[in-house]
Amino acid sequence: MGLKPARSPIALGVEDRVAPLSAPAATSDKVYPRRPITLILGSLPGAGADSLARQLAKHMSEDLGQPVIVDYCPGAAGNIGALAVARAPADGYTLYMASRPVTLHKKVYGYLNYDFAKDLKPVGMVAKMPFIALMGHHVNANSILDAMDLARDRPGSLSCASTGIGTTAHLLCEALQEAVGVEMLHLPYKGAAPALADMVGGQVDFMFTSLASAMPYLRFSAVRCVAVMSPARLHELPDVPTIEEFGLMMNEGEGWFAIVAPARTPSHVILRLNRSLTTVLAQEDMREAMAAQGFVVPLSQNTPGALGMFMGEEAQKWAKALERLNVSSVQ
Repeated sequence: MGLKPARSPIALGVEDRVAPLSAPAATSDKVYPRRPITLILGSLPGAGADSLARQLAKHMSEDLGQPVIVDYCPGAAGNIGALAVARAPADGYTLYMASRPVTLHKKVYGYLNYDFAKDLKPVGMVAKMPFIALMGHHVNANSILDAMDLARDRPGSLSCASTGIGTTAHLLCEALQEAVGVEMLHLPYKGAAPALADMVGGQVDFMFTSLASAMPYLRFSAVRCVAVMSPARLHELPDVPTIEEFGLMMNEGEGWFAIVAPARTPSHVILRLNRSLTTVLAQEDMREAMAAQGFVVPLSQNTPGALGMFMGEEAQKWAKALERLNVSSVQ
């Protein structure tokens, strides 16, 4: 946990293109957009966030009349990408698809010199998604209860992968260990796709991930879903019990993705982007595509202000969880 995440070539390329945090907005022109927009992801290609971003980019490109290009900047649970966008010119041409971990960077990745709450501005919520518990076929257990018995009998013998320290997957893994009184080996990855590939290959035993990330693997029974983290069973997995049905822990696993921009981005640009996002999320083909991938379309009142309040509440709630679970900062 003491090692800083390696910076990928993609991440280097993004940061080389961005300006210092203090850079003013590049233009006050009311005509927006005039050129392509880049949407940065803090994860690797191939996971649920990637498919969502590509669908979103396609539809927003049509609405805005300019290409929206998806780019990748993985590392530090998405915070390398968030930092890059925080340093980008505040002109609306570099956006970030944020998720829970970047709201917690002060607690986990304090060495990164930016402040998510101050240096990035909310645009709108993109999607929410339930989390599920997966287990590899190689694990000699028929259920999550059997798996926890294995972990209890042999502490550290069962591995639990995550998409990085401080991510929802990591927090759920820590919460499960605390609730059940077991010890598992935490294996942090840069994204869900490589973790799932290793689970298929027998190198990862257990993990929490979003339904969206797991869907391609579940369709081919490459991994097992042993519990869902929603209050009720999922329509897509009607035979899989909720975690509460096992009496192990509370249902507290729901992820989300939202669009943010550099803090000084002009208000008219933020409003135009929010209007485009709202328009796209109302389109039937977009909603169907999201549902098929395991995403939930956000409710009405999807305004920048509502998103700002939501992210502030999220940061407070999960920062307390980090303290309770004794998840320490990466130095």
